[in-house]
Amino acid sequence: MRKEITIKLRQLNTLVRLLRERPEGLTKEEVEDTLRRIEEEILHISKEAEEIEKASVTTLARRRAVVLAITVLIELGVAFAIAPFEKTIAKFAALYVFSPLVSAVSGNHGLQTAAIVIRALAVGTVENRIKVVLREMAVGLLCGLTIGLFAGLVAYFTTGLWIAIPVLTLALLAGMFTSGFMGAVIPQVMQWLGFDPAIVAGPAETALQDLASYFTFLLVLTLLSRWL
Repeated sequence: MRKEITIKLRQLNTLVRLLRERPEGLTKEEVEDTLRRIEEEILHISKEAEEIEKASVTTLARRRAVVLAITVLIELGVAFAIAPFEKTIAKFAALYVFSPLVSAVSGNHGLQTAAIVIRALAVGTVENRIKVVLREMAVGLLCGLTIGLFAGLVAYFTTGLWIAIPVLTLALLAGMFTSGFMGAVIPQVMQWLGFDPAIVAGPAETALQDLASYFTFLLVLTLLSRWL
């Protein structure tokens, strides 16, 4: 049933888009050609889904291991980015314990974005790819500012350090902006390259937002610590 609904939505969205572009209407041949191309796309998607469903454990593990290995390399970059801030971490340990919160919230935002975009690509409702990216970037900034201020206030009342507010706000802004951008871009790029967006998008955006959020957290904390 779910598959049938998806097929109908793809057909309907494509035909509606063509009708909007051609207000004078479509010929019978154009409608039949459009439906034929949609059917070919659906068959291709169904074939890929069937191959994944029948794939062995080792095949699935091999496909995912490649992406996860790349993620490990990016996360090692995070470790190198954090290393120069060793003194800051030691001095503000009470505030640094909030850094996993930044990573987790930003990562979840990116996964939400990637899931929404992947679903839109599967159903065929993405008409303007750049508009999708810009929208998700704006959502990331708005969510980052809102959640950042909230988390900053919680950290301030917990630690008594006023710098907790700008540190967490800017870190979450950077993390959620990055994750929103990557969550919107990576699925589209992977689809264009012929890879499965569902396998690549999550690990890639999570690793990159970790790099952005942790680095911003420690950089802002180091700069503002001079005022204490």
